Amino acid sequence: MIVIIGGGRAETQMWKLLSALDLLQMVTFIPRIIPKRTVLSAGDIFIRPRPSTTFDPFLLEAMGVGAAIAGCKGGVDDLIIEDVTAVVFNPDDDISIVSALKKLFGRPEFARKIAKNAQEYIRKNHSVSQMISSTVQIYQDARK
Repeated sequence: MIVIIGGGRAETQMWKLLSALDLLQMVTFIPRIIPKRTVLSAGDIFIRPRPSTTFDPFLLEAMGVGAAIAGCKGGVDDLIIEDVTAVVFNPDDDISIVSALKKLFGRPEFARKIAKNAQEYIRKNHSVSQMISSTVQIYQDARK
């Protein structure tokens, strides 16, 4: 199952593309809600359809619950590492998007591997204690 959070301007185009690919029965669109962890853990694949200019907490949470990630190129996120923590696609290229999703659907062992890699990456690089330590360090550096 694929869970797509949000929607907005691109939702109509996503519905058309999913219909053309005969994938509608595998997709659920939901609004941005809390608690997101519960919703994200219900899906197997998380798709980040557009680059973000800010940190994406939904992406972090999806990786944390063990979803396989399909993410677009661009943005400021260090979380998307091609074929390590996510499959990567060009958001303006339908063939690139389909190819990335086929990697996850057609190779379940690969999807499980990148999902596990993403969880390990989050635990190693984005734990709560590490974030607190980094924030404290920033404040200490600012005082100098």
